[in-house]
Order: sequence, then structure tokens, then C-alpha cells
Amino acid sequence: MNIGGVHLTRIGSGDMLLEPTRALDISDAGALLDSILACLQRERSLRLYYDLAELAVIDAAYFAWLEALARACGAINVRMVCIHMQPTAAFGLASLLRDSPAFETALDMQSRHGEP
Repeated sequence: MNIGGVHLTRIGSGDMLLEPTRALDISDAGALLDSILACLQRERSLRLYYDLAELAVIDAAYFAWLEALARACGAINVRMVCIHMQPTAAFGLASLLRDSPAFETALDMQSRHGEP
């Protein structure tokens, strides 16, 4: 499923994969959140994997986007796990953290922790 700059793919029972494209525009986060959440609910999702493989840097604006999406997912009982984070993105994320983020992180889908 294509939604305004992201690809959402069902990858298993209750699992969805979100892959952002270069067309992702987080400046209209509200509409994007509505579309993503509607899809997750329609698919009866339990977990959203957010693939960060193509993102070299996480700045304050992108971190705010990830936090908003993770909190919205939590409100509909969907766990968000960021995967494939590049070292430069991890460094950027670490410099922005004051508390634990609203999302989980894992190297990939196979190395996730805390299965529901």
C-alpha cells in the first residue's frame, strides 16, 4: 500500500513494514498519521516495523515524527519497532534522547526483543 511517501506491506500475522521513500513529507504529519493508522487498523496490526535503512541522519524534526507516529500507534495498541538504523542515524538519535523513546529499536526483524 502506498501512502504519501511510505510503502506499507503486510509481512506476517499482525506485522506491517513501513518503508519511507524520498517523497515522505513529514510537514503534514497529521494527515499522514491518519492514513497510516487507518491502514494499521484495517489490517488488524499488532506491530509496525519502521525501516530506517535509507535514512542517514535523524534530526530533531524526524525524531518528532517518529515519536508522534509511535505514540499514535501505541494509542491503537500497535508496537512500533525501528529497524535497520544506520550508525550515523543512531548517533543523531542518541544526541536527541532525554528519555526512552516511544518506539523500540532492533537491528532487524529477526533480532527483536520482547515478543508480545
